[in-house]
Amino acid sequence: MTTVISTTFTPDELTGLIEAAVERTVRPIIEAAVRPPHSPKLLTRQETARFLGVSLPTLHEWTMGGKITANRIGTRVRYYQTDVEAAVQQINAGKR
Repeated sequence: MTTVISTTFTPDELTGLIEAAVERTVRPIIEAAVRPPHSPKLLTRQETARFLGVSLPTLHEWTMGGKITANRIGTRVRYYQTDVEAAVQQINAGKR
């Protein structure tokens, strides 16, 4: 057996309930659409060398040798943290 509950709303109350329901449903969708994409962290040469536990000349050799990818931003050299982490995994895999 189905139970039916009847309630009377004023037009303003009904409008408020509908607005609240739409707000709860639509707001997360809108926020996700306008949120800027996550940009990966850029590391300086010094930060990258420290992260890898190597000297700056070694980092330069690895960059020139293609072990790790550097990115020029104007006159500066930067490394994406995700690229550095991937390079660490490749270097460690090569040692096995």
